[in-house]
Amino acid sequence: MVPVGELRAAPSKWDVFSVRGVDYVRLNDVWNFYGFTKRVGRSGFISYGAGDRTVSLRPSRQDFYVNNYRYILSYPVILEDGSLLISTIDMNKLVDPVLRPRLAGSGKITTVVLDPGHGGHDAGAVSPFAREKDCNLALGLKVRRRLESAGFKVVMTRDKDFFLTLGERVAIANRTPNCIFVSLHHNSGSRAASGIETFTLAPHGTTSPFARTRRTEDLAGNNQDSENIALATAVHSHSIKKTGAVDRGIQRARFSVLCTIKRPAILFEGGFVTNPQEGAKISSDRYQDMLAQCICEGIMRYTYNTCNRPITQRRSGSGSVRVGSLHSGSIPGMRATSPR
Repeated sequence: MVPVGELRAAPSKWDVFSVRGVDYVRLNDVWNFYGFTKRVGRSGFISYGAGDRTVSLRPSRQDFYVNNYRYILSYPVILEDGSLLISTIDMNKLVDPVLRPRLAGSGKITTVVLDPGHGGHDAGAVSPFAREKDCNLALGLKVRRRLESAGFKVVMTRDKDFFLTLGERVAIANRTPNCIFVSLHHNSGSRAASGIETFTLAPHGTTSPFARTRRTEDLAGNNQDSENIALATAVHSHSIKKTGAVDRGIQRARFSVLCTIKRPAILFEGGFVTNPQEGAKISSDRYQDMLAQCICEGIMRYTYNTCNRPITQRRSGSGSVRVGSLHSGSIPGMRATSPR
């Protein structure tokens, strides 16, 4: 372990360590910075918190929970020389923005670009229970109605069953001012696989288990890291809370529709068409209505907080997450990580 920072007396100063080419900080410094104390957590998890905020994690794993909502870190928590460490890029790009949300002041969001994935000859995931392209479009149309009723302008990449390239979908968002981009999908896997997961673009310089190549340009980020994670948190937490679906987490990826987007963007996976029970729900009007309402409420929550209004907390029996459009700066006293 090679120290590259110097611990100061001030609590805002951090030791930064380089381990196998990745910068890390001690979790003890993290807990002290936020004023967290140890709490009783689930078996195998380490939990700390203050007030109504609790975070839970596991050594050698990338799971990171904030008030019971799951996030996936870019790098595992590691144990080095008796200290648990978390990567600085995860602290700057995920943990701190979620725990210390701040308004971006980037202007009012007036438009939502909804992108029902697949279409035409591209059916997406197919099972005896549902076809993904049909579920994506049905969900998108229901979200559009709710958003328009709430006063948003909605642009759909497709509102019928036709094919668009990934580049054409991104181009629609990039030429639409004052917008966010929400790509709607459903998953495939084993018959037992189930749950909702939400993806944002992996931060600059990090790899992704979902990357299709390892070209240098595939490690690029964008200028919306904080906004991306805020939008994902708002939509994902609402959806998990209200549907009761398995929480597969907010994850980072390099999907084509996320890599070149110039707007805050997420890719939302609303469940598995290959799971008999979930596939039947996904294709039903009742469940689509509930999921559409969750997505709409999450978008409204995100846009409410990007318009320079106070950030509040939404409580539930399973915990709450403070959601807002977030600051992009690093933690005071800690060296900035990869360039944006």
